Parts: sequence; C-alpha cells; structure tokens
Amino acid sequence: MGRALRDGGGPVSGLLVMVPTRGRRANCERLLASFRETASPGTDLVFILDEDDAPTYEGVDWGDALAGVLAPRAPLGGKLNQTAQAMAGAYPALMWCEDDYVPVTPGWDQILLAALDDMGGDGWVHPDTVRRRDVPEIWLASASVVNTLGWFFPPAVSQFYGDNAIAELGKRAGLLRFCPEVVIEHLHYAVRTDVERDAVYLEAEAAHGGPDLAAFHQYRADQMPHDVSLLRRKFSRDVAWVLGKVA
Repeated sequence: MGRALRDGGGPVSGLLVMVPTRGRRANCERLLASFRETASPGTDLVFILDEDDAPTYEGVDWGDALAGVLAPRAPLGGKLNQTAQAMAGAYPALMWCEDDYVPVTPGWDQILLAALDDMGGDGWVHPDTVRRRDVPEIWLASASVVNTLGWFFPPAVSQFYGDNAIAELGKRAGLLRFCPEVVIEHLHYAVRTDVERDAVYLEAEAAHGGPDLAAFHQYRADQMPHDVSLLRRKFSRDVAWVLGKVA
C-alpha cells in the first residue's frame, strides 16, 4: 500500500475499494479482471460476502484482492460502515462500488486521488458511472471525513438514497467533486438491455426502497444540517481563516 503524502508533498496514495456482493460470482470475476487491468499499485480491493451466500464464491481466484465474510448479514450500508470503521485507520481514502460496476479508465484510482488531493485531501470525489451524473452513485471518501462523521455510508438509510445524501451533504459542505474524466461504468438493468433485473435487485428494492426514501427525507430535514456544520467547521478553508482571525 502506498503512503499518504499531504501538505504539498504530492498526491494522496493508498486506497481501499469495498465491494459488497451477493449471488453474483460472474460479476465479481468481471470486476476483478477490469480492476487488474486499470488500477494502480497501492489500491486494494476487498469483497464483502454474506455468510449464507459464501458458497456462491467458492473457488474464485481472488488474487491480490481480499474477500471476507460479514456475519450476521447486514444491508449494504451496514456492510460498508463496518468495513470502513475497521479499515479507516490503515487507508487515507476509502471507496466503494457494487459488483455490477466495471472500471474503464486506466489509472482511474490515481486520477480520483489526485482530485481529492487538489481539494486539500478532505471530502468526496466521484466518477462518471455512465448511468447517472447528477449524484455520486459511488464515491471515494477521505478517511478524514469518515472519521469526522463516524460513517462512510449515511447510516439513516440501509441500501438506497445514499447517493442523494452524499450529493447534497457534499455540495452544501463544499467538499464534493465530480471527475468526468474517470469512467467506472454501472452495468445496471435500467440502462442495459443485456442485464437482467435479477432476484438480488428485486429483494433489495422490495425490502429497502420505500423505507429508505422516507429515511432520506428525515435525515435531510433533521441531521444533515448538523453534519454540514460539522464538516464546514472542520474542513472549510474560509471558516478556518475566520476562526483564525477571531483567535
């Protein structure tokens, strides 16, 4: 793993990409292949499996990637937050994608990390997923914002609307950047005629779609203003300058 270089010492390096997966062995093998072709040294990949679904992946050649079982089974947000909390001390940046994404741009990780460094090293950056550009369907977060907030994936929601939450939170805090030069394609049934709306999609939508929408609106009204204030106070250069003048 690369080490973090900050304060003018060069771009941040050392990235962990988290991939929660269930019932999609072929997708994981496709992601592994594209990752090996496009990622740079210093970027690590971890697949997060469910205990009851682990046999689906028996015999997969994980190579340098990690694969671990999380028990008891948790929804997507819980998987990401538990993994991020365990790993944030070892990596200066954390990222996630689901198993139906494919990195396309060579060196995508270094481009995203350089964008984060250009922001001062704190915040979120996100690629072009081809499917949506208005919100970060997936994102790379600095460990600093994860540690400050106490979470990687907004804990108010379980599976859906995390992208909407990060989009608004990041914009209001001035800590979000879109990197259109990086393509990590989302091979989702909504935009691909060759992708099936399978049981994994259907189960998640039925269990979490409606409740997560209501929870997102509740978070937006109640907790998000406090999170924006916390982030701006800690990471905004303008706020730091004003506080310095007062002191």
